Amino acid sequence: MGHDHDHHHHHHHHDPAHDSAHQGLRAALAVTAAFFLVEAVGGWVANSLALLSDAGHMLTDMGGLLLALFASWIARRPATRTLTFGYHRAEILGALASGLLIWALAGILVYEAVGRLGSPSPVEGGWVMGVAFLGLLANAASLKFLHRHQHDHLNVRGAYLHVLADLAGSVGALVSGGLVYWKGWLWADPAMTLFLAALMLGGSWSLIRDSVAVLMESTPAGIDAEAVKGELAGLPGVSEVHDLHIWSVGSGRRALSVHLISGQGEDLLRAANELLERRFAIAHTTIQVEHPDRFQSSRCYDCHH
Repeated sequence: MGHDHDHHHHHHHHDPAHDSAHQGLRAALAVTAAFFLVEAVGGWVANSLALLSDAGHMLTDMGGLLLALFASWIARRPATRTLTFGYHRAEILGALASGLLIWALAGILVYEAVGRLGSPSPVEGGWVMGVAFLGLLANAASLKFLHRHQHDHLNVRGAYLHVLADLAGSVGALVSGGLVYWKGWLWADPAMTLFLAALMLGGSWSLIRDSVAVLMESTPAGIDAEAVKGELAGLPGVSEVHDLHIWSVGSGRRALSVHLISGQGEDLLRAANELLERRFAIAHTTIQVEHPDRFQSSRCYDCHH
């Protein structure tokens, strides 16, 4: 009586949106891989740290996109006896690794840029502008492939932030190349690199924070646990709500478990599930209804330690 097992809500086929996101990652990887060599050679010829750092970031983009593709693929594998929730968290792990990769790259760029500020090296500004402009076009194409899904999948958002930072790198290289070409300001190249590193750190912070929040099974953003508890407590026949847990198994996969003390059964379960789906978009629920006279605290995660 206590658990909802409505199999009409279970889906084991591939999610079209997930498949579409997977295709977007593949297209972005193809564009990034095609342009990486162009930018690397251009940066070496022009002796531009901004351009080489952008090429290096494109290399990490390729790694991030490959990681995102692998995580996207493995997340679709079915559940097993030991991984009863399946592999959905693989996408979250991929997103976290992607964010940490951006931070590592930013640290390397800061180190190199500080060294160059002390003794600026000659830079071919014309080459820098030309290659940076091509990089801008390539990154814009990759962003177009990923933009549609970056709000729904943390994993895709990680890849999106990689490419977005790379696009900012192309803009920065274009600007610094212009300053070197027209003004002869050699310091503009490492200075722009420092600015871009700061953008990379700031842009990836929310990705790391949200990934850790999912792994720590925090209440999903946009849901007030106290509001959920209050709504459930207001259902007819409910005398107490406890052991309420709300978490995300993966991107967009919210889950909830709760104990309700009430003398009612099936009617209460139906009302509670309808409320949670309508008000909080939570469809995957485990609701245990306990009779007031037969309540056992040993079955409560929060009551028994």
